[in-house]
Amino acid sequence: MFTITAHNNPYLRLNQNRLQAVLSIGVDATVALAPAPLALGIALDRSSSMSGERMSAARDGAIRVVQALDETIIFLVVAFTTDARIIFGPAPGTLENKRRAVQSLQTVTASGGTRMSTALNLVAEKFGQDQTRATKILFLTDGKNEGEKRAALNQAVARCAAANISISAWGVGTDWDAAELRSLADATHGSADIIPTPQQVSSAFTTAFGEMRKTAVTNTRLSLWSPIGVTIKQIQRVYPSIVPLSVQPDAANPRQHVVSLGSFAAGEQHDYLCELEIPVYQPGQQFLMLRPSIKCVIADAGEQEEKSTSTGWVFAEWTEDMNLAARLEPHIAHYTHQEELSQRINDGQAALAAGDKERATRLLGEALEISERTGNAHMTKLLTTIVFRDARGTIRLNQHADAVAKKTLAIQAGRTSKLK
Repeated sequence: MFTITAHNNPYLRLNQNRLQAVLSIGVDATVALAPAPLALGIALDRSSSMSGERMSAARDGAIRVVQALDETIIFLVVAFTTDARIIFGPAPGTLENKRRAVQSLQTVTASGGTRMSTALNLVAEKFGQDQTRATKILFLTDGKNEGEKRAALNQAVARCAAANISISAWGVGTDWDAAELRSLADATHGSADIIPTPQQVSSAFTTAFGEMRKTAVTNTRLSLWSPIGVTIKQIQRVYPSIVPLSVQPDAANPRQHVVSLGSFAAGEQHDYLCELEIPVYQPGQQFLMLRPSIKCVIADAGEQEEKSTSTGWVFAEWTEDMNLAARLEPHIAHYTHQEELSQRINDGQAALAAGDKERATRLLGEALEISERTGNAHMTKLLTTIVFRDARGTIRLNQHADAVAKKTLAIQAGRTSKLK
């Protein structure tokens, strides 16, 4: 079901003690997998800034999702300001429950401030840690989390992550904090994006719900076995977006570490960049440095484990041949450039926000060059709304770029392209 392929240059220069490898992990698209049972929480910001068109659009979007539910899905609707309250649920998506939920949603009005943790904690409390379901939160806000300290939100997000609850975070308009919403998504293997206008809420919600329904494999964990002397210094997802991941020791095996990967749909592939610190050996012999395997939960089959074939193992061999040691493995080179791209965008936007237009132009121009060179068409398109080349080929800042263009680039800065 899972395919794991390791990409690295196995030849190291003498005394080299660091090694990078990309692990491509995907679920076979041809395997017949039933969708995982879904538990869906809909969390709507109803603070005073949501008054009027935004609140109406949020209600309508939530109603469209509720109407699309079926009886296999457990759902919960929550609205939040400085506190959170249950609008309906948790309950299965029967015709009667959907009718009552729609009726309750139609009464939701906007007032008060914004404390996001209240909604996340309430959903986590009501759903608990149900490993038999894919648990998702469809989260909508139009502003920053100004009603509480950041630590409170971080704790609520950590609670969701510990319960394998994934957050799909949406910001409507442009007054929200991109880094804040991305933190919700990144910590829970979710997603974050912009809804530029209230008229687009229903479409965004429907699309997000459709993607959630494709989930077939839940609670996926990557187990990484390594021999004595090897240390896993860092691992991060690098496709479809850059997300740092936490590596935890495996209590059952002192030579093994575990990384939570979230959920997968059939045919879905993610790539991960690993950095290892390794012992140094004499040249002429190949050593196994990393052996991955997968544990996951599949509907109707429960807990499953798959060990990788040798194509997923990471090997290393020291050599005196500098031509071999100097080879750049294409996957590692590509995703290293994608990291540089993301960093240039983030730094460029920070410079723009600080009013340093000269530095912003230089950094975002460098980002544009990297995105074009590495074939990241999506980021190239977004960047060309902020910077452009004049007739002489000089990078210029688009003085007419609007808030939506800037916010879209900010929330999507970590998206990467696959190596072609």
